[in-house]
Amino acid sequence: MQINVGGIDNIPIIKPGDDLGNIICEALTNNNIQLLDNDVLCVASKIVSISENRIVNLNGIIPSEKALEIHDRVLRKDSRIIQLMIDESGDLSGSKLDVSDNYIGCWLKSGLKLTSAGIDKIDENYVVLLPNDSNLSAKQIANTLFLRFKKKVGVVITDSDGREDKVGATQVAIGVYGVPPLRNTVYFNNGKKKIISETICDMMAATAGLIMGQRGKNIPAVIIRGYNYTFDTHAKIEDALCINKNE
Repeated sequence: MQINVGGIDNIPIIKPGDDLGNIICEALTNNNIQLLDNDVLCVASKIVSISENRIVNLNGIIPSEKALEIHDRVLRKDSRIIQLMIDESGDLSGSKLDVSDNYIGCWLKSGLKLTSAGIDKIDENYVVLLPNDSNLSAKQIANTLFLRFKKKVGVVITDSDGREDKVGATQVAIGVYGVPPLRNTVYFNNGKKKIISETICDMMAATAGLIMGQRGKNIPAVIIRGYNYTFDTHAKIEDALCINKNE
């Protein structure tokens, strides 16, 4: 098996209300990139969120007592952003936030756990929230690609995420369409059937991250070619989540 990975250059700065799927289509055409069936397109969540106008003015956010209490434990984190984390968790008690030293993890309503609820700071006054439904965002992009190029392309929405035990961040999947998020391998041990599951969606996100990089790279979309999978219109990120841990 050979996997090829390539970034889509010259995607313009995305603005609220932009048709992201069509913008990616134009960028593919301008770069003379011809899609194949079962290619996988990884897209950074930030441009998805901006196109969906998930931008919040912090000046309109009033921190609750719980947000202020957590801020006292993690002083570097703006209490207004902590309030948004609480809001995004769907539990105003703050019990879905995992706070320790300099780290705040947040269990989201989808079942994902992300550092700072995936909230990305633009400047002192504005932040970007994750897409409302990253699976739906992935589906809309995939459908636009199919309408333009008549190719079935899996889409993975990625976001940067940190870990308590490591410095820095990596890329993880927060939404998928077309490509199953798990790779299951069946084997037999002493006559008993065993299944090993791998979060292939996160492997793809991390692979795309090699090219996406972080701020200033302006390569928010990456094509992965050569991974063998069965296109599945029912694939969703929840298929890879231990959702019960969020209950």
